[in-house]
Amino acid sequence: MKKIDKKIKSLSIEFERNTRLDEVDEVVEDFKKVTDEKFEVDASIDIIKSTLYLKRVRKPYIKLVTNKGKKV
Repeated sequence: MKKIDKKIKSLSIEFERNTRLDEVDEVVEDFKKVTDEKFEVDASIDIIKSTLYLKRVRKPYIKLVTNKGKKV
């Protein structure tokens, strides 16, 4: 599993109805630990379907440059 961790772009996990949110939080934190610095994790929960969606979103290449709080 460690060899393909970097190649996973999105993940959906279906939980039982009696799963608590603090249990789901551990899964999200583990996914964030494996995620590279180039990506950020987008997590969403579908309460009706009891599904957790995790997606790696690429961070932008260009950042806004400011000089003393003003955009340059």
